[in-house]
Amino acid sequence: MKRIVLLLLFMMILPFAGKVYANNMIIQVNEEATVFDNRSGSLVQVGTLSAGQTFEVTKDYGANWWQVRWAGYYGYVDKRYTTVVSATTYKNKVQTLATIKDYIVPTRVTPIFDNSGNKLVQFATLSEGVRFPIYSKMGDWYGIAVNGRLGFVHSNFVEEEKGQETSNPNNTKPVEKPTLPPPPPSKQNGYMQALENVTLYDLRRDNPMTIALLLKGQQLEVVDASDETYVKVRWGQTYLYAEKNKLKLMNTPSYKNIGKDHAVKNEYFIPISANSEVYDRTNKTLTPFAKLDTNRRYPILRKEGSWYVTVIGGREGYIHSSKVALDRGVPVMMYHHFLKEHELGRFKNVSTTMTDVQFTREMQFLKTKNYETITTDELLRFMRNEITLPAYSVVLTFDDGLLSTREYAYSVLQKNGFKATQFLITSRNESSAAEQMFNYDDLQALSRQDIENMQDVFSYGSHTYNLHDLIGNKGKMLLIPYHEVVQDLKQSLTLIPEAKAFAYPFGQYTSNTIYAVKEAGFVMAFSTQPGYNKPYDDVYQIKRLYSDQKTTFEQFQKMVLPYAK
Repeated sequence: MKRIVLLLLFMMILPFAGKVYANNMIIQVNEEATVFDNRSGSLVQVGTLSAGQTFEVTKDYGANWWQVRWAGYYGYVDKRYTTVVSATTYKNKVQTLATIKDYIVPTRVTPIFDNSGNKLVQFATLSEGVRFPIYSKMGDWYGIAVNGRLGFVHSNFVEEEKGQETSNPNNTKPVEKPTLPPPPPSKQNGYMQALENVTLYDLRRDNPMTIALLLKGQQLEVVDASDETYVKVRWGQTYLYAEKNKLKLMNTPSYKNIGKDHAVKNEYFIPISANSEVYDRTNKTLTPFAKLDTNRRYPILRKEGSWYVTVIGGREGYIHSSKVALDRGVPVMMYHHFLKEHELGRFKNVSTTMTDVQFTREMQFLKTKNYETITTDELLRFMRNEITLPAYSVVLTFDDGLLSTREYAYSVLQKNGFKATQFLITSRNESSAAEQMFNYDDLQALSRQDIENMQDVFSYGSHTYNLHDLIGNKGKMLLIPYHEVVQDLKQSLTLIPEAKAFAYPFGQYTSNTIYAVKEAGFVMAFSTQPGYNKPYDDVYQIKRLYSDQKTTFEQFQKMVLPYAK
């Protein structure tokens, strides 16, 4: 029966074989890459491209993005996850100039298969709710054209929707380049001049963040001066505020280097020198007009020779490259199990175990260097570009919910005033005795009482209810039916009903796993992929770093730096 289905699918290719988009660049996906739609003004995930697959692109959209055809319009793929190659690796190309009447609408994350090798190979996914035109149907399978490539989706994953007849649905006008969404509309309200050195604040977090110091006599564009206390100016995709009683409002500026705040890239620099002034170059001379904070990230407008150009309040500012470093994002540290040196025994040189002395030293370093430990909620807002974070920020996470975190980590974090998140395998925590003694020869789980007692330091996320097991070299979560995964994840929330963050067991996941996590109600998920996290990165593939018994103190210091040395 399987062979018959494959043969039918192969036959479905023939009517659509033909000319594809000519002279397009070809990319290979290095790791699963998200496809975004930006017609709403923000980046919305509409699917993914699978690792190892090749695709044609319709346009090179600058330094960061490829444009591809997707669901009758255009999608955008981050270049960081791709490599340009010389040819496609698939055979079943299709022509997308047919008349389309009907559509499929996925009811969950839907795999898209290629069968050109007489077997089904997944090459992409569709996100839930993304309306996609149908090009053919045979039996339980729909044929769709994915950027000039024929793909097949099973009817179990989608609903069919009758639509209005349209010719060549992919022939739509390209949308704007998906750099960053524009700031909320505001009317310009003249200019302001500093009567003294004036602090510019970002007010989006609980406590105001100092972003820059506008020097006495210098000017910026104003977008709102109606408030009695503050004057509002643009800064990248958001606003800064200055105290009104320290300013003079005016109609025209004396500077000429007008900057476009909304044109900044999703790239940032961090001042690394106390000499962190930004300069005006209106008359081809360097005149400082503001001083930047050395614990902040600043959006890059462009680079000119040895100078980076940023923009504050509609005014371009130049800072020499020797005074800054490129921001690599927020590090998220991953820990598991802790023991004293003489307790290690069978855990000696195990990567998920470290000594209490090593952990204490690392936390003392973070405290000495004034790192701020960020909650997962704040990391989520940062990655959505809803807030900025100090350059010296770090997220501390602990997997498996082990009792050794109570013994050796909790007091260290509490002493330093740090916050952290534990990812719990909640079936184990439910069955743990309330007042269990610590046994360093065993891996014990925290009890409900332990979890409650440590809430001043820890917030809690899920590591599944009871799916943290390996079958061969694959996690159980990847091997059981989809609905059972969702059921397990929802069950994990009975112990921690407020949890919004999830960590993949053993770092293993697929696009279907991601959707199960979403369906269970989690708004973010943590992987074990190494790296740092920036605005607009995928919040369901958050990268983490780890320190183990072989990590030197010098290596740890470099690891948590917000920039590479």
